[in-house]
Amino acid sequence: MNAFLYGTMMCLSLLLVGCEQQQDVKKLGLVYCTETAPRTFNPQLESSINAIAVTSRHLYDRLVEINPITQQLIGGVASSWQISEDGLHYRFDLRQGIHFHQTKYFSPSRTLNADDVMLSFQRILDSDHPLYKLVHGDYPFFNNIGFANNIRQLHKLSQSTVEFVLKKPDAAFLASLASDYAVILSAEYADHLRQQNQLALIDQQPIGSGPFYFANQRKDHFIRYYRHWRHWRGAPPMQQLVFDITPSSSVRLAKLLTGQCDIMAQPAANQLQVLKQRDDLLVSVQAGLNVSYLAFNTQKPPFADVRIRREVAGLIDKQRIVDSVYLNTAEIAHGLLSPSSWAYRREAHSPAQNNLVYPYVEKAKQTAIEFWVLNQAKSYNPQPRKTAELIRNDLISDGYQVNVRLIDWQVLRRHLLAGQANYDLLLVGWSSDNSDPDDFFRQQFSCDAIEQGYNYSRWCNGQIESLIEDAIRSPRLINRLKNYYKIQEIIEQDVPVLPLTHALKMYSYSDTLGGITWNPYGGVSFNNAYRK
Repeated sequence: MNAFLYGTMMCLSLLLVGCEQQQDVKKLGLVYCTETAPRTFNPQLESSINAIAVTSRHLYDRLVEINPITQQLIGGVASSWQISEDGLHYRFDLRQGIHFHQTKYFSPSRTLNADDVMLSFQRILDSDHPLYKLVHGDYPFFNNIGFANNIRQLHKLSQSTVEFVLKKPDAAFLASLASDYAVILSAEYADHLRQQNQLALIDQQPIGSGPFYFANQRKDHFIRYYRHWRHWRGAPPMQQLVFDITPSSSVRLAKLLTGQCDIMAQPAANQLQVLKQRDDLLVSVQAGLNVSYLAFNTQKPPFADVRIRREVAGLIDKQRIVDSVYLNTAEIAHGLLSPSSWAYRREAHSPAQNNLVYPYVEKAKQTAIEFWVLNQAKSYNPQPRKTAELIRNDLISDGYQVNVRLIDWQVLRRHLLAGQANYDLLLVGWSSDNSDPDDFFRQQFSCDAIEQGYNYSRWCNGQIESLIEDAIRSPRLINRLKNYYKIQEIIEQDVPVLPLTHALKMYSYSDTLGGITWNPYGGVSFNNAYRK
């Protein structure tokens, strides 16, 4: 037995999940070993795409969906929709007979109707709504894309028809409604909780209309769902779905090898050889709509100076990062957008390749650079510490002084929202929420995104603002493409960030399973999963 496999098997002594419980699940459903526990069961409030993958598509439905294979919009809760010629009115006709979950803590008396859609979005749009006040208006995805700012009115036209009236055209509006964040909640359940003075439970004891319903959890250890027998697309084959929260990839692998998990999220690159030796395990590999990058804090020296940003960008050896960290399970990022994006600019080049590297400015080496690094593995960067060490070595070898600080994601968020993020460099990344580039650029490079805590470079460019707004207002794809190409060109020239890699998305799972659907925007669907 090689040393790596021996070390992995030694992790078994640390496993806490009871074997009898696991065997029970094996008979009725499946166990998915995932990295991250959600902090809430309402995706509207989440900021982590890994955490939202545990809740959204299992517990809830959306007005519209994105077909994971064709990436085309299809009906969800809405059977059809109409858009006015001026692009301001979106009318949705709702399906009849969609049942909400019946659980130990709530029994619905009716099927889904317009009241549920109204409740789900009014809590985001109306600052006087009790649910808005309950969470202090903290809807990360919706706030960052300026969702509420562009909704003039939301109408209930009948029990089966709702209409959004926009202030200005938004070509990404349907894509936003199809995201994992735009879930439909139960207004009847909200009324029930309000009467009991327990309204906060709506986000912690979920009621949706998705293929599974919440059964129980042991916080930060496991979450258990049961099959929703009355789901409008048909009951899932699996009776039970358990998310085993296992941050360590070594422990996830150990659980998979011993059969305690049926599926393992994001195996590390150095674990693939072990997995290949097992005839009973399969590995799914997909191009991910993600990017890891180095963000320069453009609001403070030394990286307020574009010449220094270009200089440092030219020092980073991306190929060594791909070879050492990803073991060839990623490709070098020549631009921010993944090659699988419809707005990918194929002629993109790094500043160094464009011969834009300025002469070194000696003053920048006199003060140590504060380099912040997330201390948790992400799908776009499985080993952030190692990546940071390689980058640090590249800079030190050229005479820079670099202090590396490991930081937790929630701590970083607090710093960013408070305007106290005093880093010079930040190693971070992004996984797209949907197929529209507006989601990608607006959330990370608009001026408003600085206040929302997602513009990590704190770079505000008026031309970028105009291009983003013009692209979203245009109904013609060719016009939008021109704008997104120009946005990418400006970012390449001004270097607020340095794209590093596009990582492959990987899952390993038992060959006894079939019918699993891998979502290109994060997570996996078990609606049709079954045991062979």
